[in-house]
Amino acid sequence: MVRLKSNKKHFAYYDISSQADNVKTFEGKRYNVHGIWAVDRHGNAEKMSSIYYRIRTVKDGQFRTIAKRKNPMSELKPVK
Repeated sequence: MVRLKSNKKHFAYYDISSQADNVKTFEGKRYNVHGIWAVDRHGNAEKMSSIYYRIRTVKDGQFRTIAKRKNPMSELKPVK
């Protein structure tokens, strides 16, 4: 059996919902991820789809960066 290396070019909305623990936006706000919900430190919840294009960094449960984007116009890309 031959295993092909995944050549994924972007980190989709559903990847965040299933793999991320928290995200940080370009405005500097941090959100904890609860499925399709992003909850800020004050307890305010927003749908992940409404903040997706503002997300700069995505971190997992061990606070390792798993995806990031350099500017608001670029794709959210997985980190190796």
